[in-house]
Amino acid sequence: MKQHKFISPYLGSGTSFTWLRGNHHGHSTRSDGTDEPLTIIRSYEEAGYDYFALSEHDFLLRREELQPYTKMCVIPAIEVTAKDKQTLLYLGADEILPVRAWTPKQIMDRVHQSGGLFIFDHPNWKPFQDYATDQLLDSMEGIKGIEIYTGVIERLYGQALATDRWDYLLSKGWKVFGHGTDDQHHQRDQFIAWNCVQWVDSLAIDPKGIIAALSEGRFYASTGVSISNIKTSDDNQCISVDSDGDEIHWISRNGVILKKVNGGSSSLTIKELGENPNLPKKDLSEALYVRIECLGRGNRIAWSQPFWVVPEE
Repeated sequence: MKQHKFISPYLGSGTSFTWLRGNHHGHSTRSDGTDEPLTIIRSYEEAGYDYFALSEHDFLLRREELQPYTKMCVIPAIEVTAKDKQTLLYLGADEILPVRAWTPKQIMDRVHQSGGLFIFDHPNWKPFQDYATDQLLDSMEGIKGIEIYTGVIERLYGQALATDRWDYLLSKGWKVFGHGTDDQHHQRDQFIAWNCVQWVDSLAIDPKGIIAALSEGRFYASTGVSISNIKTSDDNQCISVDSDGDEIHWISRNGVILKKVNGGSSSLTIKELGENPNLPKKDLSEALYVRIECLGRGNRIAWSQPFWVVPEE
């Protein structure tokens, strides 16, 4: 039987880092939000955020308009409207894309060609029945990001949580990272979900670096639980996580829960994975990935990015 190992998106042990908290999806009066841009900027800075973006609908709010007024790192962004009315994130935007003219795949390809990050926003929102079908997601090969929790959808038709769609894509073998955002349009939408980027202490914080970290999965998403450390060890044979959560779930292909652990810290080894009775077909090659959910009270959760299960060379 082939030996396997975990491939981690996170920084290796021994690297000194800080978690940078940020929100990169939301709206002001420049599109369909109720508050002025600088009012929103002040709210997030006072809440302790480290980076921020206003992703106005089909309008680019230039970084230089906001950066002088905040210590947060401002990232330029647009929420682009596709031809079938999906609204999709272009993080790191330097141009306005055609409105209601391109398919989601065409938008994604253009974003990635430009060096930006495309994120499929709120896939379980239901402004109309076929907003984000499995067939549409199947067409998005090469996708790097999907929202797994979108705060504003708590008060709209649909579901804010979209880990089911994430597991659907991950189970195809696609390397997709899960984002949490507010998508705030009003003050009541603020501080619901966010991301914490793993940032090397010696580096200056800049937009390109934040986008690179999000593109490569060096972050976790949260609605209130904090992860202090997450890593692989023992020659990539073990994953461990430390958080302030009350329970930890280890999840694999098709959203199968491998095990539940009380408390905020836990670990999983390749040996345990291979022996797990819930593993589909009990074949490590079929597992594809493992991800972690750290659960707290109420709606508080933190989601790790996936660790890939691959054969040793």
